[in-house]
Amino acid sequence: MSGRLKTIGEVLNEAALMLRDYCEKKKEDYKKIALMIVSQILDMDKTEVILNKGLPVGQGKYEKIVNAVSKYLHDNPLQYCTNKAFFMGLEFYVDENVLIPRFDTEVLVEVAIEIFKGKKNLYFLDIGTGSGCIAVALCKFLDCRVLAVDISERALDVARKNAKLNGVENKISFIRSNLFEDIPKNLEFDAILSNPPYISKNEIFELDQRVLKEPHIALFSKEDGLWFFKEIANKAKLYLKDDGYIIFEVGFSQAEEVKRILEQSGYKNIKSRKDLNNIERCIFAING
Repeated sequence: MSGRLKTIGEVLNEAALMLRDYCEKKKEDYKKIALMIVSQILDMDKTEVILNKGLPVGQGKYEKIVNAVSKYLHDNPLQYCTNKAFFMGLEFYVDENVLIPRFDTEVLVEVAIEIFKGKKNLYFLDIGTGSGCIAVALCKFLDCRVLAVDISERALDVARKNAKLNGVENKISFIRSNLFEDIPKNLEFDAILSNPPYISKNEIFELDQRVLKEPHIALFSKEDGLWFFKEIANKAKLYLKDDGYIIFEVGFSQAEEVKRILEQSGYKNIKSRKDLNNIERCIFAING
């Protein structure tokens, strides 16, 4: 490598210029996107980046920043460009094999924390673990072990990576399974949690191009997005302790239908919790 290394300020300006035309068409702030990409690749807080513009950027990090910007210009979500996402204050590795953790899903974990706070030796089942964000967060905030299952082995590889990244690899077991198919029949859980695929295939044309870059197996469900809720609610009763909880994340306008599914499946004390947008996002109930 010849020549001097570029400074953080120079790299930031270069990234912003690369992004400008694309972001202006998307009505996005190109300087903000550039700052997010640079700070995440450099493992620095955004304020640190601004205060240290004169520091040199290593060639390897520079190439990663250019690659991340290039991926963003091809309609990839920012999290896939930097391989970073944040959930419940924790950092996660993400790539195209898993759904990107969303703030809406934090409601599900917050509900579990409220229900089980102070209890010991809990055992949870996380169905469709994806990145492992739910399982990892549960282990960070509660005294529990988690069995995390997913139909995708590549997703499980990412989840294992995140368990290790967050220091809870000894608290989570991973099984490749299509829902309950390969889960041992003798297991009994304090709660079964799931953020299942719940978008109707009819809605595919309404989704942003970046969302469509996420694995479709983690997004779409038949029966108007309700199929997984029915399957899980029905079979979960075989694995839940008496008075164990089932906790779902649900899509916009699905709350009443999912409550009905749980009621018909014999659950009791069915409740909901709203997200920050005042949408009923989490439905939970007790095994009756």
